Amino acid sequence: MLMQRVITASLLFLLVAGLLWANNDQAWLLFALGVSFISAWEWFGFTGSEKIIPRVLYSAVVATLVFVGVKFVGSSGVFMLLTLLVMLIMAMTVVLYQRRAGHFQIRNRLIILLLGLLVIMNFGSVLLFFVSEYSAGIVLLSLFVIWAIDTGAYFSGRRFGRHKLAHHVSPGKTWEGVYGGGLLAFLIALIGLSILQPALQTSFLSTALVFTAIGLFSIFGDLFESLLKRQANLKDSSQLLPGHGGVLDRADSLLVALPMFYFVWQWVV
Repeated sequence: MLMQRVITASLLFLLVAGLLWANNDQAWLLFALGVSFISAWEWFGFTGSEKIIPRVLYSAVVATLVFVGVKFVGSSGVFMLLTLLVMLIMAMTVVLYQRRAGHFQIRNRLIILLLGLLVIMNFGSVLLFFVSEYSAGIVLLSLFVIWAIDTGAYFSGRRFGRHKLAHHVSPGKTWEGVYGGGLLAFLIALIGLSILQPALQTSFLSTALVFTAIGLFSIFGDLFESLLKRQANLKDSSQLLPGHGGVLDRADSLLVALPMFYFVWQWVV
């Protein structure tokens, strides 16, 4: 299982890094729209419905809105507001679900689908803005910090995990995993900033701490997806990625954190 996870993650990294360094706008657009379509396809499964035609239509609408959002909205300010809304929704939903021991749930299918449209459209659109405005190195550093949270939490949680983080939402996650993930994210941020040497308006240390905070907030994206899967009695969002499950299982922490990184980069450089 661990070897499958490593192989799949390595191949995904090579794909993303290759597309970024190729600097081909059309290829990246197709990639972003493909990720948006698949993510929406998997999100539809959280409703419990197995109807194919509505699922295809929903996925196509979400991917189309990502394209329209970038081509015709043209202002990242709109997506900053959407990102703040996504942050608020994810945090409040996870906290309420945990505090009420799982008795607070989102059962209405329309609300689930609207949430998916909001989250995925915002993520896909900002992903395109991010790559068009910043270097491959900056985008990759942002991704590395988020992935560091996942990686550090996985290994430190397995080795030292004792105290549950949100057992009603995701029983496997622990506070020790959060601490290990945060430490690794901070180190990755410092190393990455030292290598890239961007012209920052703040110190490397302050910026690394902000990046780590974003990485830690990404856990809400992970927990939010876990909550939706738990409601739908799903172990994984799909079986597309060996060792990881679906695209959403791999990208859940990115859904909120990567847009946050995009806007923070506008502040620190």
